[in-house]
Amino acid sequence: MRTFLASPRGGVLASTAGVFGSAFLWLLSFKAIAFWMGPEGVGLFSQLRQMAQAATVGATFGGTNSVVQGLAERQGEAERRQFRATAARLIGLSGLAVVGVIAAAAPWLSGFFLASRAPELVATVRWLAFAVLLNVGGTYALAVLNGYRSYPYLALAQVAGPAALVVLLAAAGWWHLPPDPLLLAAAFVLCFGVTCLVGAFGISRLPPLAAALRLGTLPKAQSRAFVRFAVSNLVAALSTTVALLLIRSWVIEAKGLAFAGLFDAGWTLTFNYTTLFLTACSAIYLPRLTAAVRPEDRRACMLRTAYLVLGAGILGCHAMVLLKEPLIRLLYSPAFQASGEVLTVLVIAVMFRGVSWVYGTLILATRHSRVLVVSDVALNLLLLASTRYALDSFGSLAALSWAFVVPNFLYLVFVVEYACRHNRLMRRRDIWPFLLAGTLPLFYLALSGSQEAHSGPAMGLSMALGLAAAGAALLAYKKVVP
Repeated sequence: MRTFLASPRGGVLASTAGVFGSAFLWLLSFKAIAFWMGPEGVGLFSQLRQMAQAATVGATFGGTNSVVQGLAERQGEAERRQFRATAARLIGLSGLAVVGVIAAAAPWLSGFFLASRAPELVATVRWLAFAVLLNVGGTYALAVLNGYRSYPYLALAQVAGPAALVVLLAAAGWWHLPPDPLLLAAAFVLCFGVTCLVGAFGISRLPPLAAALRLGTLPKAQSRAFVRFAVSNLVAALSTTVALLLIRSWVIEAKGLAFAGLFDAGWTLTFNYTTLFLTACSAIYLPRLTAAVRPEDRRACMLRTAYLVLGAGILGCHAMVLLKEPLIRLLYSPAFQASGEVLTVLVIAVMFRGVSWVYGTLILATRHSRVLVVSDVALNLLLLASTRYALDSFGSLAALSWAFVVPNFLYLVFVVEYACRHNRLMRRRDIWPFLLAGTLPLFYLALSGSQEAHSGPAMGLSMALGLAAAGAALLAYKKVVP
């Protein structure tokens, strides 16, 4: 069994199982919140989670990418130990700084992001600061395990924390405890704490960090290069998390927690789980794309990943639209049926997001820091502008959902053009026909809005076209020579 897990195929299966196991458990956590606290509870839970994610991204210089990329490009164990020592010190210090700011600014953060300075919410934000500290440690541990391709321990760490979270939330609903934001903060502390402990155990099975401290940290030139790339990755990733945090704050302020909960249900079923799927792919894709040097190798790596993501995305998105009503009843409750309108539109943005992630990862792999920062900041400024306009001018769930489609489409156009310029072997016709074939039926279903379009022959034809597009993408995946 250990031999199989150590093989590339076993590693891929373990990594995928960890990410999708975690995704499934987070989905159960939203079901538990919906059962216990209803739409308002889902809105509060989602906002607290987004706040914790934004703080963690800030403390870890953009999440796991910087550490994974740094470990992937270093082959010698001595260099890896030096890199780990440098990364651990920087992330540890920044984590303490971020947590201190959250604890000190809790009243302001509560008023701005939760639209209230009630004492229980201020206390919740302060407890969330402790959860962020644990999440910083857990994120660093996951990055190291990913960089060393220690996939069994990585999968275990990814699943253990969300499992503890689900148990706590389900117990609160089962015993009919009164809705309490402090208990939500405690749930995050438990979740991130378990992930951190399991991740630390996995790291203890790797070459010890003490040896790295005796060898010293990276040379100054390499340290500056890492910090420069990490800061660029931080700005890019933080712009995304802060943009989503601001959007949720605007929604809560303008429409209330219940409206935010309805939108978050559709968002969770589309964007959140697309992100988790891409995270599973990234555990394999980013190290391989970084290691590929020849243009033909990079082209093969990118196209195989793009066709795989596109084929799976088309199947998943069309299935969600077809089954949206029973899916929402099963995973949330009948009170969330309005979220189906959100889901129908956001699946289009998800399709654009998946392909743009494949092409955009080239920017990370080649360490083009300036392009990374400018493109991500521009995307999120456009997203903020479009959502602000949608809230002020329309104020509906559908309008808010369409505000995510346009920026993601424009970003996709940019990264495809960037990839074609960076690698002359890449062609626009490699991806656009498949993407158009997969999204046009979804556009029809989202724009029609009529009951007839969502039932009978029209729905059947749309699903058949989607299935054909997915089949074509997966066939193209088979034809790419690795």
